[in-house]
Amino acid sequence: MKKKVIMAAFAMIATLATAQNPYLPLWEHLPDGEPRVFEDPDNPGKMRAYIIGSHDLTYTAYCGPDIRMWSAPVEDLTQWRDEGPIFTYFVNGQWDTMFAPDLVETVDKATGKKTYWLYPHSRGWRRVPMVCKGDRPDGPFTPVNLNADGTACVDGSLIDFDPSVFVENITNKKDPDYAKGFRAYVFYGFRHSTAYELDQDNMYGVRPGTQVRDYFIPASERYGVIRDPEGTQYPALYKGQNPGDFNFFEASSIRQVGNKYVMVFSGYSGPEYGQGSTNSALRYAYGDTPLGPWRAGGVLVDSRGIVPNEDGSHLVGMNAAHNTHGSIQEINGQWYVFYHRPPRGFGFARQAMVAPIKIEWDKKPVAKGGKVRIVAYDPYAKNNEWTAKASDGMEYTGAEVTSEGFHIFGLPPYSFYSAGYACYMSDQRWLQDNFDVWNNGMILAGVPNGGVVGFKYFGFGGLAQDTKGIKAFAGTQNGDGTQLFIALASKGKGAARIRVMLDGPYANSTWNGKEIAVIDVDANASKEVRYYNVKVPAVEGLTGKHAIYLKVEGEGNEGLVDIYGLGFAKSDKKFPDNTPMLLPEVKITVDGKEIAIPKMPVFSTNKNGYTDLCHYQTYAPLTDKSVIKVNVKGPVKYEVGKITDGRATVKCTHLILGKEKIFLIN
Repeated sequence: MKKKVIMAAFAMIATLATAQNPYLPLWEHLPDGEPRVFEDPDNPGKMRAYIIGSHDLTYTAYCGPDIRMWSAPVEDLTQWRDEGPIFTYFVNGQWDTMFAPDLVETVDKATGKKTYWLYPHSRGWRRVPMVCKGDRPDGPFTPVNLNADGTACVDGSLIDFDPSVFVENITNKKDPDYAKGFRAYVFYGFRHSTAYELDQDNMYGVRPGTQVRDYFIPASERYGVIRDPEGTQYPALYKGQNPGDFNFFEASSIRQVGNKYVMVFSGYSGPEYGQGSTNSALRYAYGDTPLGPWRAGGVLVDSRGIVPNEDGSHLVGMNAAHNTHGSIQEINGQWYVFYHRPPRGFGFARQAMVAPIKIEWDKKPVAKGGKVRIVAYDPYAKNNEWTAKASDGMEYTGAEVTSEGFHIFGLPPYSFYSAGYACYMSDQRWLQDNFDVWNNGMILAGVPNGGVVGFKYFGFGGLAQDTKGIKAFAGTQNGDGTQLFIALASKGKGAARIRVMLDGPYANSTWNGKEIAVIDVDANASKEVRYYNVKVPAVEGLTGKHAIYLKVEGEGNEGLVDIYGLGFAKSDKKFPDNTPMLLPEVKITVDGKEIAIPKMPVFSTNKNGYTDLCHYQTYAPLTDKSVIKVNVKGPVKYEVGKITDGRATVKCTHLILGKEKIFLIN
């Protein structure tokens, strides 16, 4: 099978429902995502889930010039829609870079009018405290605290790094803010935590009569080591609370949970469950008011994907570490933690991730011993709780890093999944990022002898009815003749054997894995990517959800195979179920000579201000009489622009995805 045909599967996926982990298209790099649920402005009475984040577009640095938003109806969390760049800022001949944002809603008590306040975290000089407002969650937004020429924030603008805002709705008629209807608070800081109550009239200044709370949450150099000046007092902590239990780094966020408040932040974690210290984790604290005092809660999620090692003697991480940022959000009665991951540890191509969590709280105030407890959620586990334990006594209780995303009942098995959804990699360097907006795929490149790749989990038991924003799907039934299809390419370094394991990568008491199939790749196999298929009756009739692991065996230390993805199909169907479109191909000739089209797009800079990676730079001698011809394969229409000053543009639009590629010919 030709490579272009096999790649069609990845293109097809982009047209289908997405909810896997990462839950946005694999070409989208949206870190620092802040989750919110607002009423859909175009469908009154209907709610949408929104993710508001920065945008990794430069390839050489964090973030880009826009705040990016995606959204989905709460009743169908598989239908994420790109709302585009909801805010950019151009001044002095260039675009500001935007770091981690936040977005909140206030409601005028008298009129019911909703206002949306965007905290874009502009990195422009003297514009970091910028605050904007709009009438819709997707904008447009107008800055409210800039000077007349738009170059700097006005006096009284104090908000700094990674701003997060919490709006406390006031319903008690005896409350002095009842007429306003709300109070608002802001939290921010990088390796230093600060908070204050916002002036409700402008949503950026300090509320009159209140004070800035500095050294709010204890900050650390690494797990358990305070970086704040010796002797620092923390009024926002309960008496007797150890400051070293917080480990604040950055990424403040706050939510109300029952009668309590939960502070989420990026915090050093790891040694408490036998790992090295990392800021690639979210932690939490809880209190009775938005300003505390606080008690330390623990780790929410460690994006390294903590699991037991082969013999269960200690815990290990199976994903790359870098940093992370996010928060918690309740959707359809289910709580989730949102965070991001870096493919192969590459921090300039971060992807949006999500995992279900279980939150317990009691009615007692924290001041009287009340608690908030947050652990990983598993709908099929005892008490709906998942933890990773090792025989050395270490236990990780944070959210599980899986391939599922919002598919918390397991991935529908009769479909194809890119290798980009792998959640268990014995070497994190294999996972390659992707910036092609026509191709929703990633590969695991050069998996060698001994390499293990895992996908957690497949819903072999099916889902009988729509639940928690996930549509019902069929499981694997006895008699289906279920086949496993793996898309891979030989590296030409010798024969390879792929052992397919159910539930665990190892057949021991720690993992209880079971070998269910073997796929052999001949030493002389073509280097072109193709499907390898094998019958897997062992997955038929299973209940609940189960993991699939691929163990690669062969000779030598070099990479043996590139893994593109996998999925299942019934015996009477070829894979995929639907006839896939070909990954479109574009060829451009100038005066009969084909021009070279680069594989990578033009990345964003503060000068070009690109908010989408869809421009490709090409070169050819052009005259006013040059003839430009375009040949396309696939569902693509194209337009050829006029030649002006030795330059021309060819615009190609994917007819199914609606995504453009613009070829610049100089």
